[in-house]
Amino acid sequence: MYLCSRQVDINARFGLPRIAFLSFATTIISFLIAYEILYFFSDTKSTDQHFILFLIAVFLLYPFHKFIHLVFLSPYYKHFKSYKLSKNSNVPFYNVYVNTPVNKYYFCFALLTPLFVITALCIYATFLFTAYGHYFMFLIALNLGYSIMDLLYIKVIILSNEGTHIEEHQTGINILSKVNSKQHALHK
Repeated sequence: MYLCSRQVDINARFGLPRIAFLSFATTIISFLIAYEILYFFSDTKSTDQHFILFLIAVFLLYPFHKFIHLVFLSPYYKHFKSYKLSKNSNVPFYNVYVNTPVNKYYFCFALLTPLFVITALCIYATFLFTAYGHYFMFLIALNLGYSIMDLLYIKVIILSNEGTHIEEHQTGINILSKVNSKQHALHK
C-alpha cells in the first residue's frame, strides 16, 4: 500500500512561460557550445544538403524522445494511460504516462534515458557523417531543451526526502511512501 507524500506539478510550480524560456535558452546555448566544440575538432566543411531530412528529424525528435521514455518503462506497459492534450484540436496530440507506483530511482533514470540515448546517437552520427555534424549538434541541443522538464522533475524528486515511489498523473507526479497495513491503519 502506498500513501501520497507529496504532489508535484512542474507547470504550476515553475510556470509554463518560465519552463518555455528555460527550454529555449538551453537549446540556444547548448547549440552554440556544441557547434563550437564540433568546429574546433573537425576540419570537414559543413554542408546544407539534405535539409529536408534534417527538418523531418527535428519534427520526429520529440515523439522519439517520448518513445524512449516508454521503452525504458516498458515493464509497466499494462499501466500506461494516455490523454488528449488539446480537446478542440483536429490534430491528436496525446501524452502517455505510467499510472502505477515506480521506484523513484528507476523513474529518474527513465527520465534521463532519452537525453543520454539521443545525445550518444547524434555524437556517433557526427563521427560517421562529419559534414552534417551541425545538424546533429542542433538535434542534441533541441533534445536538451526538451529534457528541461525531465530535469526539473528529477530535481524535485531527488531533493525530496519523502517517498520511495513515483506515480504519474495528467497533472504531474505523486511521490509515494510505501507503508504496510498496520501503518496505514495508524494514519486513518
